[in-house]
Amino acid sequence: MTTTTFCRAELFVDPSCPFAWITEQWLAEVERARPIELRVRLLSLAVVNEGRDIDAWYRAFNDAAWAPARVMAAVELEAGPAAARRFYEAYGQRFHVELNTADDADRLVTSTLALERAELPASLASAATDTQLDDVLRNWTRSALDQVGLDVGVPITVIDGVAASGPVFSRTPRGPEAMQLFDAFEVFARHRTFVRLERQRLEPLDLG
Repeated sequence: MTTTTFCRAELFVDPSCPFAWITEQWLAEVERARPIELRVRLLSLAVVNEGRDIDAWYRAFNDAAWAPARVMAAVELEAGPAAARRFYEAYGQRFHVELNTADDADRLVTSTLALERAELPASLASAATDTQLDDVLRNWTRSALDQVGLDVGVPITVIDGVAASGPVFSRTPRGPEAMQLFDAFEVFARHRTFVRLERQRLEPLDLG
């Protein structure tokens, strides 16, 4: 199946998740070569894991993930989804590529720099500590999860209204490989009997 007609792709991400970052970069690669419209939306991992009994290192990761998710939410509420995508891509370039998803990275400093790079108001950085946005994150996250019917993480990909968890890559597919995988994903996502295809990581994580 090769996509030659216009389609809409919606990707749910958390700014702190390296796997969501790779999937977004893959779809952006496809977008440059195919007639698709990509919309990047927010699904908060901090919300997904709120109240769960998880390992200490992952709890710390989730606690830190609130800040950039709140900023991205504030950007979308004030300036719309296109601006939220600009913030997300600027944040991801700094956090995942330049800092290699460092656990000790200051999420507020990174968010502030991302706002600057995305040419968005610096004042939105204050949203990082605004807990009043948490209900917005909870509502958006639940709406995203309802589409797949599972309590999963990110990414969630929706192609022309057909939602599926994933796909997850260890590096960003580029060029013809990106197009081939997009065609394959469309086939799997649209086949109602297909449930899951998963295996251990075969290559090191590559965020570049």
